[in-house]
Amino acid sequence: MEKIGKQVHLGFRRALRIAMQGIRIRFGRSLVTISGVVLGIAFLMSNLTGQIIQKAVASERDQRQTATLMLTMVQSEVGAIAGKPIAVIVNGKLSPVEEKLLLLLAPAKLQRDTAAGAALLLVLGDAREAPASLAALTAAMSQRVVLDAVRDRRYMPGAADVRREVFFGEELEQQEKELREKAIQQSFRTRWIIVVSLLVTVIGVSNALLMSVTERFREIGTMKCLGALSQFIRMLFLIESSVLGMAGSLIGTLIGGLLSFVVYGASYQFGLVMESMPFGLWIVSGLASVVAGTLLSVLAAIYPATFAARMVPASALRSTV
Repeated sequence: MEKIGKQVHLGFRRALRIAMQGIRIRFGRSLVTISGVVLGIAFLMSNLTGQIIQKAVASERDQRQTATLMLTMVQSEVGAIAGKPIAVIVNGKLSPVEEKLLLLLAPAKLQRDTAAGAALLLVLGDAREAPASLAALTAAMSQRVVLDAVRDRRYMPGAADVRREVFFGEELEQQEKELREKAIQQSFRTRWIIVVSLLVTVIGVSNALLMSVTERFREIGTMKCLGALSQFIRMLFLIESSVLGMAGSLIGTLIGGLLSFVVYGASYQFGLVMESMPFGLWIVSGLASVVAGTLLSVLAAIYPATFAARMVPASALRSTV
């Protein structure tokens, strides 16, 4: 038996051309493979988008709910706030909740840095130490009622007989703790569902490519008889899987991202979602989904490609499939 002195190595361009031609010829089979990738990546992107929107909206929504609760406490003391003199003392930096509270108090007659004749005194800001005593702050008030945004704020000595209430208490802190625990549990469940969906995607792509190998026994045997190396056969299937995976990932990312955005926008109001949505993180998540779908498709094609590359030409040609 004579030794082959020279072997022709076909390049990547030729492999890409043959792979694209194979996709066009078996367009129905290609659509089945792409649909599996689309469903898996759409599910992944919808979950990522949902988590991003929920985290972004939750912060804004909680701030609005807390500001509304604070407004309710003010109304419980003075009744309707329209035109009522309400004093506001800012002691430190205002929090976003306190800024929203001031917007809700716009119908009232707000008095900054003076409590003379006020029906209610609001002490806002994050500073723990107050520069004045309660007696000095409430001396000229018509009603000696103070609502403080900081729990256990330390005032200077000389406090008068003043009724003090706080906005943030132990019950609110306990509620926030329970919400954090529920968020951790929900995040774990979501990650597990995502992992399972991606595994199903890998299995679906691998199964579709194995069926493609089975249908192409004679084609693979013919190419090997004409001199195609195992490396070239393997390259064909890897290129085909990467093209199908990228196409399916792009479509799945668009469907999952946009559909989830519309659903959550309808639930939380589009204005709130648009205002709080971190679009940079959303785009990064979309790119990560496309990369993940493409890599998983290539990973799923390794076994079918290796199986095709190891086929004996004579056995492949004798196949009746």
